[in-house]
Amino acid sequence: MNSPKESTSDPSENTDRRRFMKAAIGTAATAAAIPAVSTTAAAHFPEEFAIDIAPEHEGNRVEPDENGRVSVAVRYTEFTDANGETVVFDPTDRAVRYRFGTHEILGNGGGVRPVDDGAVSDVDGDGNDDLVLEFPLDGAGFTGDESTGTLFWEKDDSGKHGYAGTDDIALPDDMAISDIDVLNYALTLEHLEYAFYRDGLASSGGTFSEHDVERSAVARYFDRPTLRFSMYQQLEDIRDHEKAHVEKLTQTITDLGGNPVEETDYEFDYDTFEEFVAIAARLEDVGVSAYAGAAPLLSDPDLVPPALSIHSVEARHASFLDTLNLRRAAPDAFDSARSMEQVLPIAKEFVASE
Repeated sequence: MNSPKESTSDPSENTDRRRFMKAAIGTAATAAAIPAVSTTAAAHFPEEFAIDIAPEHEGNRVEPDENGRVSVAVRYTEFTDANGETVVFDPTDRAVRYRFGTHEILGNGGGVRPVDDGAVSDVDGDGNDDLVLEFPLDGAGFTGDESTGTLFWEKDDSGKHGYAGTDDIALPDDMAISDIDVLNYALTLEHLEYAFYRDGLASSGGTFSEHDVERSAVARYFDRPTLRFSMYQQLEDIRDHEKAHVEKLTQTITDLGGNPVEETDYEFDYDTFEEFVAIAARLEDVGVSAYAGAAPLLSDPDLVPPALSIHSVEARHASFLDTLNLRRAAPDAFDSARSMEQVLPIAKEFVASE
């Protein structure tokens, strides 16, 4: 991320990217069933230890250094946990397993890791040592409008239990949104699609066997046996494509120094294969339109071709599923990109209830 002083972007472009990311992060948050609880944090996400964001600046004002980083002080804290027991949180004596960002993106398994093990300092002057860590802002999920930031500490390597602290934050007006956050939005949707096909096909432990598919009313649409009896394999191909998309986006985010969001728990409401392919067509249509809306917002031109290559494959999936649902695959000469406000309620339909 460029510091505000180095930013040369059009203010209107920043506003568009910020509006996009506010909705995108909301979609990711919805897919993880937060903000109150999430599959990652659940009841183990209490705000208990004290932190100080940008302790060197008055009012927790974030002024990213030339490396686009922000400092966060983890303070020596005593608190009562959910079991009524007193916990002494000495950050100098705890493993450095932290994630920093918005509460929403942390609940979705995302956020950013510290660049090193930090420095020991008595930040608040209470006579106890605190730990000052530096975090990159790219991938933290901030759009520039947030008023708080959250730090999550993982008790173990699973990342599913721990403590958290929240503090006020004042972000730059011309803060640029990172490509990592855009890619994490795409990864959230790919997790959803892959889980749908994986859970639907028996060859990956799901519901419908090859026998079920080939003898379904949907498969009988095809008079030609080679089409009817290859339908299951084509659905397996789509499943494997979605898995490859998850793996590619995960690796790209990791290579960029980000923390990839995780798969959550979903509920897909179908009983018959006909209902399965109807949902599949809807998911693919959403995926195509979501990529059309997100790809132009990537600032690194090297990331655009891979994103568009996924977009075109998703379009092929959508065309195939439209055919199975007896719909015209390309009724119009041009497709519209979906806004995040349109994607959000659709994604929410498939989140498992708490």
